[in-house]
Amino acid sequence: MNELAERTPPTITQLPWSAEQFTGLMRELALAETPRLFALVEEYGEGEDARVAGYGLAYADRADVNSVEGDFQLNSQSVESARTLFEISSKSAGVRQVHVVWLDETTTAAHQG
Repeated sequence: MNELAERTPPTITQLPWSAEQFTGLMRELALAETPRLFALVEEYGEGEDARVAGYGLAYADRADVNSVEGDFQLNSQSVESARTLFEISSKSAGVRQVHVVWLDETTTAAHQG
């Protein structure tokens, strides 16, 4: 037997899981890395009025936000950084404060009820 043949790993003829088990593994992986959905909501006055300014996805290492008008997209280091930038840019429009509203908790509760 030659040296190459001795080093070749054995061929796997059967996968260690069924197609159903592999589908489950892929689902677990996707769920473990799911970004969190949030909205940036502008507050006018002292709780007088509010408007959703953008929707975003929070990843482990960044946040991506799109304005509801579709004319502004933001890639930020964090949700808080995105909130701050939206707040700074909306001050001239009379916005008192921009809030982060986590939507995945609301969605989960609504789907369970």
